[in-house]
Amino acid sequence: MLISGTIVSGQKSINDLFEKYGGKDGFTTVTINGNLLKLARCFEDDNDKRDDALPQEITTIRILAQDDESLKVDNFYNMVMKDIDLKDYEEFMRVKDSENNMRMLVRVEGNRFKEFLLIVGGEDNALIQIKGDMSLKEAKKFSEDAKRKHGTDVVSVN
Repeated sequence: MLISGTIVSGQKSINDLFEKYGGKDGFTTVTINGNLLKLARCFEDDNDKRDDALPQEITTIRILAQDDESLKVDNFYNMVMKDIDLKDYEEFMRVKDSENNMRMLVRVEGNRFKEFLLIVGGEDNALIQIKGDMSLKEAKKFSEDAKRKHGTDVVSVN
């Protein structure tokens, strides 16, 4: 019971952030159900499948992004980090450059990754939540792809 309460409290803060900014001018929220991802994979042929695809057992992807650059948001990164109960997550990766801070947090059960949170603040403001069941190999590949696509240097990796 205690474990489920901890998971619910961590989820509540993430849900609160999506509710707070969802539908507000200047922000876009997107939720993709894992079944839609599985359906999309059915239409790929073997030539389209790539090694850097998302892990197979993703149940939900939620994205909250600022789409209006003229909208002033006071330190989105710090605000999101303040609203997340960090005791529910481990830091997986942190990237910082002159324009953005990026932090990837994970929730682990046993040797499986159950949730990723990617928080970006600065020139770009976004929160990405990916829930599912991923192996260490899939999680590592996913984080390396995120770092490469972000185009910055790693400050620390746990």
